[in-house]
Amino acid sequence: MIQPRPYQTEALKKVIKRWGGGITRQLISLPTGCGKTVIFGMVAEALRVRTLVLAHREELLLQARQKIRLVYPDADVGILKAEERGGLYTDICVASVQTAVRHTEALRERGFKLLICDEAHHSVSASYMKVFSELGFMDGDKDKLLLGVTATAYRGDKVGLGNLFEEIVFERSILAMMKAGYLCDVKGLEVRTETDISGVHTRTGDFAIDELSELIDTPERNALVADTYLQHGGNRRGIVFGVRVEHAMNLAQAFRERGVPCAAVYGDMPADERRDVLKRYEARELQVLTNVGVLTEGWDVPDTSIIMMARPTKSRGLYIQCVGRGLRLAPNKENCLLVDFVDVAKRHKLCSFGTLAGGQLIDLKRDKTILEAVKEAEERSDRGHQDKLRKLKLQAETFELFERSRFVWQTVGEHYRLGLGGGVSLWCKTVPDGYSPVKVTQTGELTPLSEDILPLDYAMGVCEDYARQTEANSALKDAPWREEPATEKQINALRRMGIQFGEAISKGEAAKILDQKLSALATSAQAWFIKKHRLHSHPELLTKYEAGKLIGKYKQRQEGMVRA
Repeated sequence: MIQPRPYQTEALKKVIKRWGGGITRQLISLPTGCGKTVIFGMVAEALRVRTLVLAHREELLLQARQKIRLVYPDADVGILKAEERGGLYTDICVASVQTAVRHTEALRERGFKLLICDEAHHSVSASYMKVFSELGFMDGDKDKLLLGVTATAYRGDKVGLGNLFEEIVFERSILAMMKAGYLCDVKGLEVRTETDISGVHTRTGDFAIDELSELIDTPERNALVADTYLQHGGNRRGIVFGVRVEHAMNLAQAFRERGVPCAAVYGDMPADERRDVLKRYEARELQVLTNVGVLTEGWDVPDTSIIMMARPTKSRGLYIQCVGRGLRLAPNKENCLLVDFVDVAKRHKLCSFGTLAGGQLIDLKRDKTILEAVKEAEERSDRGHQDKLRKLKLQAETFELFERSRFVWQTVGEHYRLGLGGGVSLWCKTVPDGYSPVKVTQTGELTPLSEDILPLDYAMGVCEDYARQTEANSALKDAPWREEPATEKQINALRRMGIQFGEAISKGEAAKILDQKLSALATSAQAWFIKKHRLHSHPELLTKYEAGKLIGKYKQRQEGMVRA
């Protein structure tokens, strides 16, 4: 039995609440490493109805059964796959979609009330849809619940999950989970190559594999990947993502030539051989694994601390799945090093570090990060590639990928506030045992962003997720308006307070000073007056200055009415 994390309990509550509200096709989106499998085990235990769990790979079936039993020890769980039929007779059936689609009649007779779809970004394919439909989960039956869980609630081929699921009932970003301490920090290393992939065509949302492979699977570029590991990897254990089987095997060979214990894994590899390679990595006999798509889902070794993207991609989902392999926490693991090999792309928009933050950090402000200039690559050892390797001109910079916050938070009494503009603000409101993240409008309408009490970092992460989703860029530390000259109103306010300031003070600098000076909460007398006259629904979330302005405007209106 394991103790659920707070956000897992939070997700469970949301699922049950929204089902009670009539939402019968729900989606949960959480980053890799945050225990999505544990959550659906908790849902199965809470509902205790006949349950079908669908997954598309054998490793995912075994993982699902294991995690369900961890949170639901007395669960009657069986597996349904090509050579195993036990799941047809248990209360919880964990099935491969390939087998389930061939046994829909037998499954329908079991009368499942809960259908959980693991790695739900695959779920709009024909095989999944047939199972959903045949078992009655597409008819709006209020007694049945279809629950999808995924790290990537979107698909590269532009087929939307919104056609299947009614609502994302619970979602947290990589940034929020890092801030809360549930995922490790990431350092970025960008290695620029001179490989030109501008002419590669796009198919189903990503590069055409055959064309891309021809350009990037070269001895020179593969050597660059292995040499970069030697230069920056240290003792890190890692995963390298290639574009196709031959590329993975060639990369593995390049690592072995340099004395790094390495092996390739791929989809068509004999199952026993693949399991053996993975066990050798888990046992630390191998330092590095190269692969093609096999390690993006359902397999994790937490102390993996370097991810090397030796293949460029335009698919946000694929990029996040790959990087997620290195984000789990492990003893003595300080961070994960993410290495991007950046080819000349021109017309193509590649996924990179900023992709992990929903695009917010693509243009990283280097004066706000820890920079480390890396010199030109040293002369390569004599392996017959020196001349060509020199042409690749290694240009690498390392930096802390995620700042603790890119948003400007204001301390207001015992609370924390993030202004979004237009009279809307987000609050981490102090309550017994933690913080409650809420949205407050100009009129005082309060909307909880989470119904649970959270630690401060996690509560801030939830608020920042909301700010990003609503594109509230004015709240960012590097918002353009902050560099504009201070307004006359700001300058007059500073002078009234007797604050010294330079002639070239900016709007951002003035706003920061004023926020600090005006951050006291409304007095009890102000709050009483505002409540009495219904000027704001939550005066306890107003500063003394804001309350004064509100009361002043009210009195002016009253005086105007008397004179009239």
